[in-house]
Formats: sequence, C-alpha cells, structure tokens
Amino acid sequence: MSRTLLSLLAASAVFVPAILIADGEGLARQLTLGLLTAAMVWLVARRAAIDTKQILVAIAVATTGEVILSVGLELYDYRFATIPFYVPPGHGLFYALAAATARERWLQARGKAIVRGVLLVGSATAIAGLTAAGDAWGALWWIVAAVLIGRSRNGLLLSVCCSYTMILEWLGTSMGNWVWAPEVLGLRSGNPPSGVGILYVVLDLVTVAICGTLAGKSSTPAPTADPCVVDGGAPSLASEPLA
Repeated sequence: MSRTLLSLLAASAVFVPAILIADGEGLARQLTLGLLTAAMVWLVARRAAIDTKQILVAIAVATTGEVILSVGLELYDYRFATIPFYVPPGHGLFYALAAATARERWLQARGKAIVRGVLLVGSATAIAGLTAAGDAWGALWWIVAAVLIGRSRNGLLLSVCCSYTMILEWLGTSMGNWVWAPEVLGLRSGNPPSGVGILYVVLDLVTVAICGTLAGKSSTPAPTADPCVVDGGAPSLASEPLA
C-alpha cells in the first residue's frame, strides 16, 4: 500500500484514542477537541486528495443521524456531552479514511477476498454476540449490513468503513465514552451492537448518492475510467446499483 495511506492510518490510530482519552466536560475542552479533530480531517483530506465536498456532506448526514439516533431515539448516550464537539468532524475523518483506503490499487486487487473476509468475521461476531450475550438487535443490523456489502459493486468501500466502525465502537465503548441502550424495540442489544457497522455503510451510501446527484446537476466532469474513483479520488457509489 502507499506510504501516504499507511502514514494516515498510523496517525489516526494514535489520534483517535488520544481524543477519546482527553474527552471530558466543559465547553473549552469540547471546543478544543472539536477543532483538533477538524484539523485532522483537513490533513487527511489534503494528503489523500479526498474531495472536501464529500466530507462535508458526510458530516452533515452523520450529524443528522446522531441527532435522530442518540437524542431522538436514545439508542446510545455520550458520557460527557449530548453530542461531543469532536463527533461531527470525527465522522468526516472516518469517511475520508475509508475512501482513501478503498482507493488503494493493492487492496482493490484483493477486493473480493477482503469482502469475503469481512463478511465471515462479521457473521462470526454477530453469532457470538447473539449466543453469548443475546445481542439480537446487533445480529439484525448485521444481516442488513451483510446484504448491502455482499450485493454492492463497491463492496470494498463498505467493508472498509464497516471494519473501521467496529474498531471505533469497541474502543469508544470499552473506554466509556459512550454506551448503547441494552434493549431496542424489545430486542436485547450489545454494547456496541455486533452489527453497528451498518451505520457507516448507510452513511457512505447516502453520502455518495447525494454527491453524485449534486455532481450531475453541475458541470463536474464525468467519472474516470476507474469505476471506484470520481472527482478528487473518492470512491463513488452514486451511479452503481446494489445488485
């Protein structure tokens, strides 16, 4: 893989836990963490040549989802704030990392194997969660995620974002930065649910669909010969059917 991607992943592997450790109450602290995360997003977008418009759309879509799922439906709660200031740009960071990762030629050449591996590990995790902890909600979410990943022509992108999401969720919940509701619609749920990756799968699908629609209404050049690259290098799903 490219040195640029490896360096960005290494930097993010240090940055994200540091932000979670520094998380806490207070407006000044939250503003600082939010600004630091926004700066990290800018750095990743610049180094990986990801279209900033796509990142902004991802942030808008994800923040809307945060309000609905956390504040409205109370599926999960943050420890130190209703929605911590680092969370919205954090969604942009993970979108940019997933887009940059899925664009790597080395990974694209092994895309089918990676997708199969993610489906296998995800299914095993969902079965283990259901068996050991009764995580029926997580298993239900994973079924939907697996269908989307398995049927998409851009399964590599969805597999990558799903994997990154699970790592983030395991880290954040284990550190106590947020906690998931133990029951949803009468179904037991894990902390985090085993199929929580569905949220970023849907985020990517919605984001590229919106960006594709906006690009179609502008004078933006048509996608390049690479079906996974469009305008600035980010993988595109907008014109790709799931089947």
